[in-house]
Amino acid sequence: MIKKALIKIKKYRSRLKAFTLVEILVILALLGILIILSVVNASAQVQKARDAVRKGNIDRIKKVVEEYQQDANCYPVALPVCGNDLIFGDFKLLDDIPCDPKTKFSYVYVSEISACPSWFQIYGTLEYTADNIIDRVGCRDGCGPDCQFNYGAASSNQKLNPYCDVSTPESSPVGSPEPEGPLAQYVCAPGGSCENFIDPVLSGCPDIYLNDPTCQNQCVEKEKRCHDARGKQ
Repeated sequence: MIKKALIKIKKYRSRLKAFTLVEILVILALLGILIILSVVNASAQVQKARDAVRKGNIDRIKKVVEEYQQDANCYPVALPVCGNDLIFGDFKLLDDIPCDPKTKFSYVYVSEISACPSWFQIYGTLEYTADNIIDRVGCRDGCGPDCQFNYGAASSNQKLNPYCDVSTPESSPVGSPEPEGPLAQYVCAPGGSCENFIDPVLSGCPDIYLNDPTCQNQCVEKEKRCHDARGKQ
């Protein structure tokens, strides 16, 4: 009886081992799938979190620019580089203009080419491209200079995409003529001079100064300069 019982136990254990191996393989496969899904979902959540910061930053800058217009009767021609203060007269309207949370670059500010601009736009790029707000603001195919952005905000008399589709009448600012051509994109070249680049992104330029051949005198700072000059031609 004992021998028969031992034989049965051995057979059962051998079967148990076989089943356990299969189960382990199935569990490992399921764990692999869950890990992949978790990583993908975590990445999307991180992108959404950074995008929420970008939206908040752009909204904050827009409100301050509107306050500036109420005091000056004009919108700013340009904004200081992010990290600096926005000052009007003796009043500091904004401490430390926010930078993009990932790239640490400034948001791109565009205004009417005038000593007293009557409209403005602010552009940024959202990482989570499935966000429906990209469609709501009309930037699914790009917005702003060179159509390289997918999100932004503007004054009430302006839309976000006049430079992406200048042939569309509704995209022109109210009371303003259509732009005759693309805005000049001045950047701090590697040598420290302010130069017009065709593709600043290709050169890794941290900031773009639209129609500003002085680059706000920021080129003395090495961190404000482009990585190389590939985007010049």
